[in-house]
Amino acid sequence: MRKLVEVTFMSLDGVIDAPGLVEQARPYFLSDEEHSALSWELISGADALLLGRKTYEFFAEAYPAMGGSAPGVPAKFIDRMNAIPKYVASRTLKETKWNASIIKGDLVEGVAKLKQQPGGDILKYGTGILDHELLEHNLIDIFHLFLYPFIFGNGIRLFENLKPARHLELVGTRQFKSGALILTYRCMK
Repeated sequence: MRKLVEVTFMSLDGVIDAPGLVEQARPYFLSDEEHSALSWELISGADALLLGRKTYEFFAEAYPAMGGSAPGVPAKFIDRMNAIPKYVASRTLKETKWNASIIKGDLVEGVAKLKQQPGGDILKYGTGILDHELLEHNLIDIFHLFLYPFIFGNGIRLFENLKPARHLELVGTRQFKSGALILTYRCMK
């Protein structure tokens, strides 16, 4: 069975989404060889992406426009992001481009079927409402949390309002020269 692997970044105070957050986080994920190496390791071990609508729309606009090169982003990463099949969880999106399919019908059933197909990991970028449903149904196997050394203050926090409680097992840590800490957790079933 394939694993669903979540990759997301957050500030030290747990903020994952807010206006201006990406700009504050950018120094930690651009022009950082350690970050690039880990990002490549994760995406090269996957053969599909699962994205929520907002993340999909952001990526679908950004990555094709990069044309194989962008400051601080390795060309092989851009090429892989553009080529890998994508599955989008959305109740409102009617059509896709950028090598993507919408998960139709029940999200939980759709993701469970994807995980049962042969192949490598399914990588999921971005954390938000979609994760609550995936966690509630024990569909996420691994979290890679990129904890960046800044405090943001206001915004949506990781796992905000999640119920019931979930237990995770720490299976790896990495500390980058930039001060970023990557925490890898296995979700307990």
